Amino acid sequence: MASYAEIHIEQGRDLENAGTMIGLVDSTWAARKYQVVVRGEQSHTGSTIMADRRDALFGASLLVVAVREPAEESTDTPLHTSVSEMTVLPNSPVVVAREVRMHVDLRSPDEALLDAAAKRLAESIPGIEERASVTIEQVQTHGWAVAPFPATGVELAAQAADDLGLSHQTVMTIAGHDSVNMKDVTPAIMLFVPSVEGVSHNEGEFTQDRETCAGTDLLAEVLHRLMSGALDSSR
Repeated sequence: MASYAEIHIEQGRDLENAGTMIGLVDSTWAARKYQVVVRGEQSHTGSTIMADRRDALFGASLLVVAVREPAEESTDTPLHTSVSEMTVLPNSPVVVAREVRMHVDLRSPDEALLDAAAKRLAESIPGIEERASVTIEQVQTHGWAVAPFPATGVELAAQAADDLGLSHQTVMTIAGHDSVNMKDVTPAIMLFVPSVEGVSHNEGEFTQDRETCAGTDLLAEVLHRLMSGALDSSR
């Protein structure tokens, strides 16, 4: 593979707020992703006395709060934390849950802050297990560090944008696009166009036509230069 180029909506507000047409991705945020299983004991929601309950959903709810709190307290450096998926078993209106499976997602441009948040989450688990009378298993399934995109690719895209008269600025990518992995295989370029109000993964996701067209023009120009061997020396 000689090189790789990708274009995407920003999924944020920085370009729109700055009135900038193109984002040139120069690095990634770091991320940690976990699969968490909370195990309790199935019982009746009405007849089981509270002291006897081992409610997996209660334990999972406490963990959701524990995931959220570090992000709310981090005012100087961004920290994004989410529980984005949850499966409850048996998921019946009259049954105390015996098991909850959930996906936890932590992201930050500051790896030390991310590590501290992950450590704090791990340290919260024993207290949640005791309070909810459950057991919790946490396994990291995926993660990456703050990592730069090849500077030669950023410079190539910046020159192409200048030649097309498109305003641009460097940005970090928070999401884990294909290019985050591809940049470790071959010279890679990542381009962003603005997102209206930063809406993403939602039916309201929208980019103006003129910005979509500008991004397409830039991608075509970047591809032309890549196919002409502009980054061959970077391979």
